Amino acid sequence: MSTFNLDRELSIEQNVDAEGRKWVIHANKQNGLCYARPDPDRVDAVIPESIKGLWTRPSLLQPLIKDYLNGSWDKADAANAKAERKREVAREANKKAKDGTADK
Repeated sequence: MSTFNLDRELSIEQNVDAEGRKWVIHANKQNGLCYARPDPDRVDAVIPESIKGLWTRPSLLQPLIKDYLNGSWDKADAANAKAERKREVAREANKKAKDGTADK
């Protein structure tokens, strides 16, 4: 990450991924084990492999959630940078076309 992104930092602190899903650690009442689910939870929610399953303590699960969130935000930042590069190329092409300096 080359630039500071306040949205990213605050979202990771609050367990929110780049798609806006907040990840919450729940306790299973029958056996006391913990698991992570997105909020709002849906039946078709996709849980990353790294945080699937039941865990004995939330302190074991939290670093895995942070790793997933960092990866999620890294992907989003890369996609935003790629889109910005495409927009810049399009702006340059439009500018050249207006100036009549486009290669023929």
